[in-house]
Amino acid sequence: MTLRIILVFVLSGALSVWMHRDTLQRDIYGLHDWRQSQTMWNIRNFARYDNDLYTPRRSSFNGSNNNVARMEFPIMQWGIAQVARLVGAEDELVISRVSVFIISLSGLVAFFLLLRAMAFPPWIAVAGTVLLQFNPLFYFYSVNVLPDLFALAAGLWYLYFSFAYFRDRRWWQCLLAAVLLGLATLAKLPFAILGIVGGVYIATHLYRDRRFDWSVVAFAVVHLICALPALQWYTWVIPTWNNNPVVYGIFGNTNDRAENRRIFYFYWRQYIPYDLLSPAVWLYFLVGCWRPLRPPAPTPYARYVWAMALITLLYVLGQFNTITTVHDYYLFPLLPWMYIVVTAGLGRVWQWIQERPITWVPRAATVAVAVSILISPLLAHQLNAPKRDERIGAYYEQLKDVRRYRAELQAVTDHDSLVIALNDHSGHVFTWLIRKRGYVFSSDAIKPAWIDDMRRRGVTHLYSNSRRIDQDSAFQTRFDSLVLERGNVKVFRLK
Repeated sequence: MTLRIILVFVLSGALSVWMHRDTLQRDIYGLHDWRQSQTMWNIRNFARYDNDLYTPRRSSFNGSNNNVARMEFPIMQWGIAQVARLVGAEDELVISRVSVFIISLSGLVAFFLLLRAMAFPPWIAVAGTVLLQFNPLFYFYSVNVLPDLFALAAGLWYLYFSFAYFRDRRWWQCLLAAVLLGLATLAKLPFAILGIVGGVYIATHLYRDRRFDWSVVAFAVVHLICALPALQWYTWVIPTWNNNPVVYGIFGNTNDRAENRRIFYFYWRQYIPYDLLSPAVWLYFLVGCWRPLRPPAPTPYARYVWAMALITLLYVLGQFNTITTVHDYYLFPLLPWMYIVVTAGLGRVWQWIQERPITWVPRAATVAVAVSILISPLLAHQLNAPKRDERIGAYYEQLKDVRRYRAELQAVTDHDSLVIALNDHSGHVFTWLIRKRGYVFSSDAIKPAWIDDMRRRGVTHLYSNSRRIDQDSAFQTRFDSLVLERGNVKVFRLK
């Protein structure tokens, strides 16, 4: 049985690698290329320039903070950078994609063990895990470099060790659960809400039979201690986020009614049926909500699952105007409970099949269940095809020639050269494509005297797709020569 389960995991992992083969070999493109570029700059700077975990850096030196930008705690970015440093990678992107894929596989192992800790039968747990692997949202981000997948994997391990502790009462399970929840929260703050599982356990077990259970008190104290690093980090960095909508959530919502209706409609039209779920699991999710399989586990899991459902839905409501129709990766905290429900529905359907007295019914239904699992990879691939269209990337038309000629634009100057990059509204994509740090401007509103100042700071070249700059004599006197022209992009060496 164990060998068969391992074989299924190996085959499904190999299938996912084969389906991602094009993405693994390409530069960052498509949906959220700006956010991935920002994350890759964190990794590249850790690997090449400053390995201090507390100073994640971007490509741009604009502003008063040098190029330090503290958002989420960069535990994933720093870890991948150590791998890149160890293997001496020429380019960190392939290492990063492979590392994220391994992290996604780790999360799947945790989900399988979680289902087994909930006493689901082995093959039901395997089926539920495969369905999560080819969930459209999980599948898309399993090779895209964002810290949200690391947080999800850590969150799944937290859930597994929590339920293992509820079952076995071993202190090391409690400790690992607390550490992993702390890591998930550090990597992405919203994953702190998964701690509702521990909260429900404390609320229902702290005071029973007219006395306190001191093991539950110890459980709470361990979790509180492991949450302190995340608390310290975010109380330090959140005040620097300025007007980031994540901080204010729905309380800072400035949308009109029409925009709110449009976002709400998008949830029902796209996010719920085709990102968080897929047609392959619709039936199982509905059955799991209505009449889930309840395996004879020593600890009833329903109260924890529905608590997760409630708290994550409240989180989505609170960040409604931040998530909008774009930030689908903010929905990751919903996946654990949704796919527990899917697995519970699948288990109930399977039970109904086995109870049918007519011999052909179980066989036909078994084939139907198998087909729904087998088509999930195909659906994941098809549903994500639009996200992989490079034309939907951040400011594609503006940066189209930068992307097309990126190899030559990278090679024209040294890797460590500091440059000026004009017309990059994304703030990250242009500099990532040319693999250069420096001063990034969202438009061509730059003054000639600024070039003198940046030249004194070590800038050697200017990458321009602005003809206004090229034709202005005040700028031309500051150019030594035109060293490369490709498409609408010109590279000038500065005097």
